[in-house]
This record gives sequence, structure tokens and C-alpha cells, in this order.
Amino acid sequence: MALSVHLLRPWQKLLVGSTASVMTSKWSRCSSVLSGNRVRMVEKSPNSTDPETSQGVCTIHGKQQQQATPISRAVFPPQAVFKRRFSALCGSSEVQEGALIMEKVCLNEAARMVEVEWSGGGVSRFPYVWLRDNCQCPQCFNPDSRSRLVLMLDLDVNVSPVRVEVQGGSSLSVEWPDGHQSQYDRHWLRERCFSTQALSERQRDWHRKTQLWGADLAHNLPKADFPALLTDDRALYDFLIRLDSVGLVLVQNVPCDVGQVEKLANRVAFLKQTCFGKDFEVVTKMNPSDLAFTSVQLGLHMDLPSYNYTPGVQMLHCIEQTTGEGGDNSLVDGFNAASQLKEENPDAFRLLTTVKVNFNYVGTDHHKYFFRTRQNVISLDDQGEVQSITYMDLSRSSILDLPADLVQPFYDALKAFNTIMYLPRNCLSLKMAAGELIIFDNTRTLHGRSAYSPDSGTRHLQGGYMDWDEIYSRMRAIKADLGIED
Repeated sequence: MALSVHLLRPWQKLLVGSTASVMTSKWSRCSSVLSGNRVRMVEKSPNSTDPETSQGVCTIHGKQQQQATPISRAVFPPQAVFKRRFSALCGSSEVQEGALIMEKVCLNEAARMVEVEWSGGGVSRFPYVWLRDNCQCPQCFNPDSRSRLVLMLDLDVNVSPVRVEVQGGSSLSVEWPDGHQSQYDRHWLRERCFSTQALSERQRDWHRKTQLWGADLAHNLPKADFPALLTDDRALYDFLIRLDSVGLVLVQNVPCDVGQVEKLANRVAFLKQTCFGKDFEVVTKMNPSDLAFTSVQLGLHMDLPSYNYTPGVQMLHCIEQTTGEGGDNSLVDGFNAASQLKEENPDAFRLLTTVKVNFNYVGTDHHKYFFRTRQNVISLDDQGEVQSITYMDLSRSSILDLPADLVQPFYDALKAFNTIMYLPRNCLSLKMAAGELIIFDNTRTLHGRSAYSPDSGTRHLQGGYMDWDEIYSRMRAIKADLGIED
């Protein structure tokens, strides 16, 4: 079986549940900043580069009024976080509620957008079709399931409002041609701003904040207490944050009984079943289907690279440890190794990020299986950052779908990557004691094992997998429940 970080995964700054209340009561024609008058944007500053924050002129009752100064960016809930970020942008220690008041609203017919001017400065633009698609009334949105009820098939993508107004500075009211009325809370709108700054901020939120590491992590290895993880949500959240950023955590004080891996997984979500079943035992077996079930050395690898949906996280719980030499786990931060390869050998890095490698896995365990897939050894996200590492010599197929003249350069690239991974400065060695459990990012932290003698005592580990989707879901839920700020 196989066992060292990059930016916060998408979940970490995403909305974890809006604290803004969306008004769905009957639309009333109460007085507003605009007194219910329809306003039309007639001019934009010719020097503007960002339509969301550009200055312009509104015509109200036939009089031109200058738009307010632009805001810097949009922010996210919870509201305490929203206000803190907004106040920092405005240069004040505490944002005043008045800075979030909607002062004016305009229909920009040419751009087909509703434009909202904020009292704290700036203009936000919201496309007509987006507003109609995201109406929050009970007929269009189910608040219990937080699901849209309007089907795209039924949506008029060319719809235009017949009337817009601000109500009490806190919500935007829109009347549509069919008489349907929508209301949008000010915080809800701010969180979904389309400005360049807001878009850039949200893009950053999709990337992990990662701590790269090497052998020196041994002096500051992230650790967690097993009993606390089972009873304390904040302890569980902090543990998962470290797992996400570092890709490796040592859990201590685990009972030396089987079933603890499943107990931890159930505290987060549930185990991911694979060809090994719900979980698996790492002990020496006769005629094993996997070299992990022997006492020989295992090179650095990730588990199950032949899966299209590779397990995101692996857990290994030490129930018994050999008393003799060997049986140590080798752990390497694949992201760190890839970063070094990119700097030292760009051509090798390019090959490993573009050439698809065939991985096969054939055998019998929980059942007969034959898995195969094609993956890049180093996969990048849309920003060119390392997203995952897929590597296992034991499963790497002899079939290589490359022109013959590219085979040697490809092997040179693989060799260069392996040389970096096995450098002493990059490779952490850890021999677990009974009652310890390591949990690591299977798509990042490569792991291996030194050989040991089966005559020097029993070595018994129990392992299991989880998916990142389930982990991120749990983290968002805890974050929302506890009101944790970034």
C-alpha cells in the first residue's frame, strides 16, 4: 500500500451558506432612495476600464447625477468576514452598516444590466438574465433545499425588467414583463458582484493554499489527537485544514484495534470502497495480489493510479509494528518535487505534464479486477499550478503511446523526477508506533516502505480511503456551524 504542500482547495473560501437573508415577502411599493422612479443609465466614463467600478452619470427626474467612487472588490459571507474585508478595503477599522446601503439603481438598457450604486462608493452591474434566473422568491427558489426551481428551458434569456427600485436601501426590487416580482438582498448581491476585482478574488478562492515541505517536516510534523477528533468539531476542522494544506497529518492515541480507520472516516463522512473492499489489512500474505502485502521494499508511489477517480486521501493505522529493522514509511511531497523539477529541468516538467501514461492494475482481492487509465504524471490546473501527482512504477504499463523518438526523452524526464523525489532533503522517514495513524493526500504525498523481516515480529496496518469532495463538504459545514472566519 502505498504513503511531505500548494493553494486552499476550492472549498476553503467559497460560500459556506449565506448569512444574508433574502427577502421573499410580498413586494410593496414603499418609499425608497429613488422613490420608486425608474432610472436609466445614459453615459459611462470614457476612461473606464472596469465596467463594474467605472464612474458614470445617472439621469434622475431629468437631472444628471455623478456616480459614486468605485469599490475595490466584492467579498464573501459570513457577515463578520464580509464587513471585515470591506472595512479593510475602505481604510476603516470597522465598516459601518451605511457603507452597504444601496443609494441608486439604474437600468442600463444598452448593456442589458441593472446598475446599483452603493453609499460606500462604487457601482455594481447585474445582467438582466442573471437576475431573472436567480430570483429568490418561493416560486423560483426552494430555500429548504437551496435549489433553483426555474428550468433553463423555461427561462426567457432576453427578458428585461419593466421597473426597478431600492427598498429601504437594503434590497433591490425588480418587476418583470409578466408581472413577476423579485427582491434581492444587498448582501446577497454584494457577494455575487461581477467586478473585475470580485472575479479575481473568487478565482483565487478556487486554489489551494499549500505549504511545501521536505525532510525537515519531521521537526514540525502536523499532529492530531484521535479522541479529540471524534468529539470536538473545531479540532476536526483544524485537523482537516492541516491535511489540506500540508497533505500529511500524524494522528496519535488511536486504539490498537481494527475499525478505527472507519471510525475516523465516519466522523468526516464515510470510507471510499475500492477493489480492496471497504478497508484493507496490510500484513504479509501468501501469493499476494499487491506487493504491499509482502515485506519487501516499496518504492515511492500513490495508491490506485489506475482508477479514473483515484482516492483523494489514504489512512494507514498501525495496530502492530515490527520490532526489528525496517518497516519505515517514506513520505515525499510530490508538489515540492514537481516544483523543483520545473525550476531545474523545464523540459522534463513539460513532458510529464503533457504525456499520458498508461496505468494498469489486475488481480483478485475483494473480487477480480482489471483497472486501467491514462494520466499525466504531473497534472496542472487552469492557472498552471500543480494539481495532482499520479505515479506508481508497479502499475505503469509497458504500453507507451508515444512516437519512438520521444521515448528516451520521456524516460529521462521520469528519471529526473524520481531523482528529485528520493533526495534526502525531500524524503521524510517515519516508523509508526502502534496506536498511530497517518493520513495523507493520495494525489500529492507519495509514500513507500523500507523492507523488513517477517521474522522480527508482526507488522499489521489497517488502511482505508476517503474522497476530497466529502472532506471539503464536512469542512464547509463545520465552518458554517461554528462561524469560523478565514
